[in-house]
Amino acid sequence: MIFPHTCDSIQRLSDIWRMNIPFGFHLDLVLPVKLNTSSARDYMTDVLRKFQNDVGRALGVNITDDDLQKAIGTMNAIRQSIRDLYEIRSQYPHLLSGADLYTLVRASMMMDRERLAGMLAETAVKMKAKAAGEKPDASLKRIILVGGMCNHPDIYPLIEKAGGAVVWDDFCTGARYFTELVAGGDDPVAGIAERLIRRVVCPAKHAGLDRRAKHILRLVREHNARGVIFLLFKFCDPHAFDYPDIRKSMDEAGIPVLLLEMEDPLPGEGQLKTRFEAFLEMV
Repeated sequence: MIFPHTCDSIQRLSDIWRMNIPFGFHLDLVLPVKLNTSSARDYMTDVLRKFQNDVGRALGVNITDDDLQKAIGTMNAIRQSIRDLYEIRSQYPHLLSGADLYTLVRASMMMDRERLAGMLAETAVKMKAKAAGEKPDASLKRIILVGGMCNHPDIYPLIEKAGGAVVWDDFCTGARYFTELVAGGDDPVAGIAERLIRRVVCPAKHAGLDRRAKHILRLVREHNARGVIFLLFKFCDPHAFDYPDIRKSMDEAGIPVLLLEMEDPLPGEGQLKTRFEAFLEMV
């Protein structure tokens, strides 16, 4: 069992597993928290190299640089295909529903990678052909979703029925998953570390006080969005701490914002429908 060292909840979940559920191999992957320092890159590379050796030892295999290069190529192909689909969704939301794209992203985190890479590439080619000659639907109110993750695909059709279209997101289980590809080079571990340093951070990491707010503002402008919906998981402290500063930046830029606190189960469909309709009337 491998746990990332992120927020307190995940760290303590790791402790619970380690103390109560013997799994044979248990590892906490402790990546640097502050990413905009010269030492962060060296530390990140060292941690990942140790991780490579620890996993290989636990599995009884020698994970070579060639193995990593092959895996990097596969993951780069997967991420590029997902990004292509996101771009099509941004330009022509009526061609690809939010729930369908959500399903593709979830599948990309669970399926066999080699099989998935081919399927996603084929899907991207078909969607590009379908998009050829299409015209954007100017009547749709373009929305960006922001948060940690979205485990409720029912949210997408509710927004769409209210006249909105999710044209991009800033989720760990969404756009942040495919942000940045691993660059080629002789040292694959250093390449992976460089990608993790460069990509947009989640609130559990830090790379400047306003970096994430600037990133969300850039997404709004790049994708011509008219509003932002924050999906905030109840008791998620890092995102809750981030929200006031990000909200201030959105307000100063004149971007309408809706904060939706999430928990399981979701509020009733009628309640969500009313909130989405009221928000979309504003934008």
